[in-house]
Amino acid sequence: MDDVSLYLARRDAYAAFLVAADAESHVAWHRVDGRYADESAAVAAVDAAYAATRGAFTVIEVEGIGPVEEGHAVLTQLAAIHKGHGSNPDWKAFKGAREEFLRAATGCLQAMRDER
Repeated sequence: MDDVSLYLARRDAYAAFLVAADAESHVAWHRVDGRYADESAAVAAVDAAYAATRGAFTVIEVEGIGPVEEGHAVLTQLAAIHKGHGSNPDWKAFKGAREEFLRAATGCLQAMRDER
């Protein structure tokens, strides 16, 4: 794989993870806001969103380089949002973890561009 392809693959993996994490946080928000028909529907939505987020992170985690630690922090904060049936989410902690992941991912990509 050439440098450009590797850069684009990592960029896309980081972006896909952020999109999935954002989608999962929206599911949590909709749950708190009572937008699901019942708790069963909310749990199904949470499970589907979690699977998508975890799947997107696995692409990053498998390589083991880049913002892996920061990605784990995002997953931890998402899990915390869902505790207690999502009744008391800490949005600030999630947003902070997301910002740290974005900062780290941007730094990794910048370092790849600088190496060229």
